[in-house]
Amino acid sequence: MPDPISAPDAAQENGLPEKVTFRHAQTPNELAACFPVISQLRPRLKGSDEWLERASEMAGDGYRILAAWENNRVVAVAGYRITQNLIHDRFLYVDDLVTSDEQRGRGLGASLLTELSAIAVDQQCNRLVLDTAATNEKARRFYKREGLIDAVIGFVKPLGQQT
Repeated sequence: MPDPISAPDAAQENGLPEKVTFRHAQTPNELAACFPVISQLRPRLKGSDEWLERASEMAGDGYRILAAWENNRVVAVAGYRITQNLIHDRFLYVDDLVTSDEQRGRGLGASLLTELSAIAVDQQCNRLVLDTAATNEKARRFYKREGLIDAVIGFVKPLGQQT
């Protein structure tokens, strides 16, 4: 899939500074640049090497990283994949969505969701789907404000050793 995002104009339309751009992180150096942000959401990652290994493994299942870049620094990250199942048909699933702590409140998360929605439409997806913890009220309010519908209840059964 070609990289559809490199759009300072989209950032400006969302009220972001002109210097914020959205593009996919693909090379090992670009993925490593995402680690400080993704690790804020996924603190179980033991380091940049584990992140690179996991992202590379998941890429085999279509996992991609869309990042918000400001002055060659990653300030927000969205990990996603295009997939399908019998519930949603073809859809874009958001695995990860995080803005760096010091950049929150600038509209970066909303802008990433807008970009992901555009990718989903371009890829003939019927839906954008994501999960968040039922106890994460702040995230749930944000997603509802951004037009996502709280329509699915998910269940988790821990298996084996949890680290």
